[in-house]
Amino acid sequence: MYRRGVSSRTRKLVIGGAAAALLGSALAVGTGMSQAAVQPGGNAAASSGGINALVPALGFSPGNPNATADRVGPTGVNVPGRCPPTQAQVNAQVALKNGSLPSGTDLESRIQRFEKTLSAIQDLKCPASSTTLLGRLNSLTALRGNPNRDNILRGLGLNETPADKAAAGSGGAPASGATGNPGASSGGINALVPALGFSPGNPNATADRVGPTGVNVPGRCPPTQAQVNAQVALKNGSLPSGTDLESRIQRFEKTLSAIQDLKCPASSTTLLGRLNSLTALRGNPNRDNILRGLGLNETPADKAAGSTAAK
Repeated sequence: MYRRGVSSRTRKLVIGGAAAALLGSALAVGTGMSQAAVQPGGNAAASSGGINALVPALGFSPGNPNATADRVGPTGVNVPGRCPPTQAQVNAQVALKNGSLPSGTDLESRIQRFEKTLSAIQDLKCPASSTTLLGRLNSLTALRGNPNRDNILRGLGLNETPADKAAAGSGGAPASGATGNPGASSGGINALVPALGFSPGNPNATADRVGPTGVNVPGRCPPTQAQVNAQVALKNGSLPSGTDLESRIQRFEKTLSAIQDLKCPASSTTLLGRLNSLTALRGNPNRDNILRGLGLNETPADKAAGSTAAK
């Protein structure tokens, strides 16, 4: 109730100012995160505090809200072209459903943040496979029975997971994207074999490990990049070196064949998902323009994952 002495004009100014403040707040939530980084450890609003600072990044570029066709997701399976939502939309949905998120660096707090974010993705009618969240969550839940888990967690960022750490530290996956391998400077086949995209396994391992797509793979997999390069060379006198679509596809197919020769599944690498994003271009009339924007072994899946990544 306004006091009688307050004028009608003053009341309008007060109400108008409050409305403007609310609008500004809504715009900050709706647009401030539209270009959120997909670096797995966090998202672009991390400096703003609150839920925005705690929601894990989705790990894949946002879809086109007007898309009617599917796109190849980060794990190599088709997902709706409108997926995933933007980081801002997911942050807002998490906030809508949760008064707060656990902010701890302990294992269960990390797991809860990922689970609640995955729930928000599904609320927004997109599958988990349109993000990298599920594979990264699985690498956290796998720590529950690990007696060394506290030491492992101390080496991780707030929303970083063992899967993120393994991919970042892989000798076969350069920081700029899984487009080449460390033998690229040596010429010949070594320069042409695509990077495996995941850290080598332990050749003495007897237990499984969580692979880059979130499924369990033998702990000894994948082989090292050098072993794969050697196997490709053993089976192939040469690899096509062209930047055309079919040359790219052949390089990935022959590398996957070498992985299987070495008794490891394709799911111990990111090769299959990246290959699928190449074969999906076969019917695309714009494929030549798309390929011109890619590195020698870069794929549309690599480009999508890295397009908004924090540098």
